Amino acid sequence: MDVTVTLDGTLLAARQQEWAAHLAAPHQNPLATRAEFAGGEVLLENELCVYTQDARYAEGLPFSGLIVPRRPCETVFDLTPEEAAATHALLAEVRAYLDATVQPDGYTVGWNVFPVGGQHIPHVHLHVIPRWATDASAGAGVRSFLKAAARADQTRRR
Repeated sequence: MDVTVTLDGTLLAARQQEWAAHLAAPHQNPLATRAEFAGGEVLLENELCVYTQDARYAEGLPFSGLIVPRRPCETVFDLTPEEAAATHALLAEVRAYLDATVQPDGYTVGWNVFPVGGQHIPHVHLHVIPRWATDASAGAGVRSFLKAAARADQTRRR
């Protein structure tokens, strides 16, 4: 399978626009306004953060989810030491839950930070994406895609 992403500079502008909209209307921020995560979305939680599998954000990544601190803050760099520890503890619980329920062969876990880094919602959230050996993208990690994009950009500029 060949995956092509058009890197024409419009993605950053879109992320910046989304970020600005959430900052201008924080009451509409889909993560910050759901600090209680009502409606049965929470699968696991501890005192400082929750884990949710929200279909609105899965986009072709089955069983992927987010660990979100209850306290609104923009990036991973804004977490308190206690929140960072609670996130890590919940990550271990999430892994055990996913291992028991959907049995992935691996994981991609990470944060996007600020619009340039791909973050479009100004509320820190850790992506937890189960991966399977049968996936077309098996073996490709985050750096694989970023390196491929950089190579494509260098080729385009020549």
